[in-house]
Amino acid sequence: MRSSAEAAPPAPAREVLVARQPVLDADLGLLGFELLVEGAAAVVDALSEIGLETLTGEHAAWLPLGRDLLLDDGPLPVRSDRVVVQVPTGDGDDPALHEAVRRLADRGACVALDGFAHRPGLEPLLDAAWGVKVDLAVHGPEGLRAQVDALRGRPGLVLIATSVDTNADFAHCRDLGFSAFQGAFVAEPEIVPGRAVPTQSLSALGTLADVQSSVEFEDLERAIVRDVGLSHKLLRYANSALFVRRQRVGSVHEAMRLLGARPVRRWASVMALAGVPDQPHALLVTALVRARMCELLSDDASRADRAFTVGMFSVINRLLGLPMREALDALPLADDVVAALLRGEGAEGRSLRTALAWELGDFSAGETFSGGRDRVARAYRDAVAWADETVTTTL
Repeated sequence: MRSSAEAAPPAPAREVLVARQPVLDADLGLLGFELLVEGAAAVVDALSEIGLETLTGEHAAWLPLGRDLLLDDGPLPVRSDRVVVQVPTGDGDDPALHEAVRRLADRGACVALDGFAHRPGLEPLLDAAWGVKVDLAVHGPEGLRAQVDALRGRPGLVLIATSVDTNADFAHCRDLGFSAFQGAFVAEPEIVPGRAVPTQSLSALGTLADVQSSVEFEDLERAIVRDVGLSHKLLRYANSALFVRRQRVGSVHEAMRLLGARPVRRWASVMALAGVPDQPHALLVTALVRARMCELLSDDASRADRAFTVGMFSVINRLLGLPMREALDALPLADDVVAALLRGEGAEGRSLRTALAWELGDFSAGETFSGGRDRVARAYRDAVAWADETVTTTL
C-alpha cells in the first residue's frame, strides 16, 4: 500500500492529436497545410511538442487560433512568414478581436478570416485580412457566388474555398474567382464517360502493383528490371550523393543487395507512383502518408507490406480517373487488397478507414485500436514525417 508520503507516479503524457489538410492553388500546387487539432489551445501544444518542420515540412502552416490566444497579444508561436493565422469570424463584432487582428497584420502576419459570411460589422476585420475562407458546404453554390459579389470591392483579398469535395466544386469555385482550395477533391477522380484507361498511367501503376506483390528478393528484382526507366533511376539513386561509395553500382541486383529489398521496394513505389502523369504533388504525399500509416497500424508484422499496399492504392481511382471498382479491375491486385480498398474489409480495411478519418480531423476513429488514439496519433505523425522526407530525398 502506498504511504501518504510517497508521491503518485506522474500520469503518462497524452499525445497531441493533430492532422493536416492541404491548401492548394488553382493549378493544384501546394500552398501549405491547415493544422487540424482537438481543442483551440492545442495548436500551440502541437507546435511546441512536435515542431513545425515535422507537421508541415517546408510549407506554410495554416493555424486556427481561438479568441483567447488572439487576445493574448504574445508573439506568434512561429515566424510570421511561415504561417497563415486563421481567425474565427463568429465573434466578428468584438472590438478587442478587431484590435488583436490589426496588431497581427501590422506585424506582417497573413490573416485569413475563417468561416466567413459577409455581414455588417466585419469591416474592421476585412481591413486587416489577407484572405477569407468561405465554406461551400455552408453557403452552397449560389450562396458562394453571393459572398464573392459582396467582396468585389476588395480586389486584393485572397479568396479561399473550403469543403471543395468534387472536381465540379473545384471548377465552380475557380470560375467564381477563388484562388485557394481545401477539400477532398484532390483525391476525387475526374471521370469522363467513355474515356479509355490511360496507357501511361496504367503502365506506371502496373509496375507499382508488381513491386508491392513481390515478396521474394528475386521477384522484386525482376519487377524492377522489366521497367527500363525504373531500373535506370534505381542505378542513379544508388550512385547518388546520398550513398558515398568507392565504386559505382552497375546493376539492379547490386543496388538491391547494397540498399536492401525493403528500402528498394519503398523507393520503387514512390517512383512508380510519381510516374503517373498530370497528378498533383499533394496526391503523392497523401498516398504515402496513408500507406505508411496503414503499415504502422498493422498488428501483424507479416501483413505490414500488405497494409502499406492498401494505403498506397487508396488513390488509384484518382490516378486512373475511374470509379474505384473499375480502377481496381484494371490491375492485378490480391483479393484481400481489393476487399480492403473497395469495402473496407479486414484488418487492412480497418486501418485504411482510420487513416482516412484521421486526415479529416476525426480523432475518434482511433479509439477502437489497441493503444487507442495515442497510438494512431503517433502513427499519423510518423507517417507524415516519413512521407515528406521520402518525397524530398527521392524525387
